Parts: sequence; structure tokens; C-alpha cells
Amino acid sequence: MNTVIKSYKDLLNHELEDLFRLRQQVFIIEQECFYEDIDGYDEKAEHLLIYDQDILAAYLRIFKPGLKYNEASLGRIVVAPKYRGTGLGEKLIRKGIELCEGGSVRIEAQSALLQYYNNLGFQEEGEIYPVDGIDHIQMVLP
Repeated sequence: MNTVIKSYKDLLNHELEDLFRLRQQVFIIEQECFYEDIDGYDEKAEHLLIYDQDILAAYLRIFKPGLKYNEASLGRIVVAPKYRGTGLGEKLIRKGIELCEGGSVRIEAQSALLQYYNNLGFQEEGEIYPVDGIDHIQMVLP
């Protein structure tokens, strides 16, 4: 596996295409959730991509404190279907947390993954609420 960490402006064309394709494949097609994936935040994020040779296996974006929330945050956390259940998701998230360089880390988690994120140390904050038809909850890693 090859890990790539880049700002938006440093992403190569094929990396941008790969990350948009994976996000589309999972969040829009697989989850049948039609929403605007391109939300204006990609330019403000650091992008963490994990490749298995030339296949994008996992991805997330990282925000410094104050960009989306008071805390640093992780978003668009996604693992390609073929790589689920392999531990790659945990590796991806732990690397994202490491790149936040200390302090609290916030995520807007799909509520179906509440226990998964609890196992990684995140604690739920507030109530469950819908985002584009999918239940979410704010979670913080203190």
C-alpha cells in the first residue's frame, strides 16, 4: 500500500479523478444518496489517499482547526468495497488523526458507524440528525 498526503493544488489529475470516483461510487451510487459532493471544501483540505498499486483503496480529507469546526476534523472517510473488513479503514483514520497534529478531532459520522468510531476513541456529541437522507451524529476524539 502507498500512502499519499497532498493539498488540493498538489493533487495530480488522476488522483483527483480517483478520489471523486471513489466518493461517487460509495456515497452516491452504493448508498443511493444524491447530494452535491463537490462542496467547496476540497480546496481547503489536505487529502489522504491510500493506494493498492494503482487502485485507490481508501481516502479522507483533513481540515485544520477553524476551517469547518473549532477542532481539526476528518471528512469524506471512505474505503473501497473490496478493501472493507481488512483493517484499512482503521489504518486510514489513525493516519488522519496523526496528521491532525494533536488536539481534538471532530467527525460527522454516519450513525450506522457509531460503534465503529467509538472503538477508535470517538465520543458522540449531541443527537442524531439527517444529512441528505442518512442519519449522522457529531463525534469528537478528545
